[in-house]
Amino acid sequence: MAWETLVTAADRARLASLNTVWTKARAAVPGRLRAKLAQEGPLVDPAAALDLPSLPPGTYSCRLVRLGGRVGFATFKPDFCTVDGTARNLSLTKQSGSVLPGGWLFPDSDRRQIFLGTFRPAHVKTAPAYSVNAAQDVAGIVERVAAFRWRLVLTRAGGGAAVDIYELVPVTPRVPGS
Repeated sequence: MAWETLVTAADRARLASLNTVWTKARAAVPGRLRAKLAQEGPLVDPAAALDLPSLPPGTYSCRLVRLGGRVGFATFKPDFCTVDGTARNLSLTKQSGSVLPGGWLFPDSDRRQIFLGTFRPAHVKTAPAYSVNAAQDVAGIVERVAAFRWRLVLTRAGGGAAVDIYELVPVTPRVPGS
């Protein structure tokens, strides 16, 4: 099923304005934090998307970079995310941390996938399906920004951060004895 048939009107509007909101949030980062923002490189650059965005199934280190809000720019310690399914039906779920976005990935173009899902507090066992509770709905894009490095960029409704960017890097299993 195409994401265009599932997305809510509010999330469609947020996705359409994402580049504008993202660009404004980057420009509003306080001067004292600009060097730290620059260290993030293509992760925080709206124009850095590369071809072939599809995330392969597996476990990922997912580190949150937040633009906007009271501070203007913040980074957080990595948590874990899981991409599961087949090339036609992929889900992405954040497995650790205090807020756990989870949902489905949909093909969109040669440079991005669309994410439609919900936010779930860690203390809650399940979240409603997308479009059941607008307060928990979230939409975003997945893009590849380097070899073995993707980003999930989520729009935010209401106050707080303007854009949440999750850096997604595959977790490689440790080989015993190495």
